[in-house]
Amino acid sequence: MVQSPATKLLTILRERQRIPLEEFVACCPELTWNQVFSLVDDLSRHALIGLHRRGVDYELRALS
Repeated sequence: MVQSPATKLLTILRERQRIPLEEFVACCPELTWNQVFSLVDDLSRHALIGLHRRGVDYELRALS
């Protein structure tokens, strides 16, 4: 069974609580950068994930 990108990201965050954005991008080579950006934007607007700057990198965090 193939997971949707949103399900994949939320599953990773449930297990790890946080992941660098670049690491998530590497986990989903089938997605374009625009698709990843849109996914992160949508999930953060619905308060399901947080996007935080860590130096020059960004990190995704579970909010719930």
